[in-house]
Amino acid sequence: MKRSKTFIIAKEEFRRITATKGFIIITILGPFLILAVSVLPGLLSNRVNMMKPGTRITLVGSNPQVTEIIRQTFEKDGILVEEGTDLEAAKEQVLREEELQGVLAVPEDITRTEVFYYYSKTGTDFMISETLKAVLGNLAVSQRMRDAGFEPEQIRSLSAMPDLMVRKLSKAGEEDQDMFSIIMTTIAFIMLLYMTILLYGQMIGNSVIREKTSKTVEIILSSARPNQIMFGKIAGLGTAGLLQYTVWVVMAMLMIKVVGPALSLSLPAALNPTSLLFLVLFFLAAFFLYASAYAALGAAAEDEQNLGQLAWPLIFFLVIPMVMVSPIVMNPTSTFTQVLTYFPMTAPVVMFARVLVSMPKAWELLLCFAILIVSIVLMVYGAAKIFRVGILMTGKRFSFKEIMKWLRYSS
Repeated sequence: MKRSKTFIIAKEEFRRITATKGFIIITILGPFLILAVSVLPGLLSNRVNMMKPGTRITLVGSNPQVTEIIRQTFEKDGILVEEGTDLEAAKEQVLREEELQGVLAVPEDITRTEVFYYYSKTGTDFMISETLKAVLGNLAVSQRMRDAGFEPEQIRSLSAMPDLMVRKLSKAGEEDQDMFSIIMTTIAFIMLLYMTILLYGQMIGNSVIREKTSKTVEIILSSARPNQIMFGKIAGLGTAGLLQYTVWVVMAMLMIKVVGPALSLSLPAALNPTSLLFLVLFFLAAFFLYASAYAALGAAAEDEQNLGQLAWPLIFFLVIPMVMVSPIVMNPTSTFTQVLTYFPMTAPVVMFARVLVSMPKAWELLLCFAILIVSIVLMVYGAAKIFRVGILMTGKRFSFKEIMKWLRYSS
């Protein structure tokens, strides 16, 4: 039985990609990323001490009572609290000494203070600043109540704040899930999609450019049509990507079913068979969408540098979900998120993020996949036309506008 030329090209492309050390290394490292997705959010969501031993903060202008309460609060985290006398001198000391993290300015009468100022070396020591805010707030409220004539026991009773337990609702029942864990897990999965889509897209673009600049493509064109070359490359690379994701999903399932229960690990609710299935589906949709575009741009580009210049719109659309992950996670049904959900170039990543946060309705998923399928067909059709024209074009760098004009050429 005679095999099609597209199949032969796909087979060679698959063999070329999977035989590289880079593919093997990434495939091996993938399960460790899944492990990080599984365990790290739970570890970080618990109040883990992020500060190295010996970290210090300085209090300036505070009374002994305030200093002692703050010292006792931070003592269990290994953070040392010391007193200072001059605010400006303490600021300079923060910049000079590595172990001194920041300085807090506390006025003598905390009951009349509306804003406290904490000067930090990094500005990102969230644990320290939020703890200081809570301690100073409680002290100020307690002092005001004492001044109003309340007894100590009344103050403790009236100022006691209840805890808030967040429980995520799903069809399977209630699940423990804090916001930090949801955001961390979603970011990790979005990064996985982003890196693999970008990596495979650039690989197919660079592969086309190498064959074009080395004149190898002219030899291939003597026995295969341009469309067969492009489809073969996309199919071969897509099969390699699917193999890689299959390995990762199998390792994730082992983590869920075997390793997690055996080690009593608290796995995030988002790591489940349904989410892993959608991960593969959205990867395939995004791959065919972006791989087709990269194949076309690779055929039109003069060299790899030119490819990078032409591909900036593709990278821009991939970056949008990365930088907008917080509003997407915090409000998955907002108008902004809905627009990104149904815009083809951002739909795979954004809709998958929504699946991780709260499963969308069935019609939303079906509409998203319908838009993606139509977009993939149109993208492949347009890419094939650009590929046919650009694969033999050499000696000139074409602009993105000029390349788009090639779409008017007939088959």
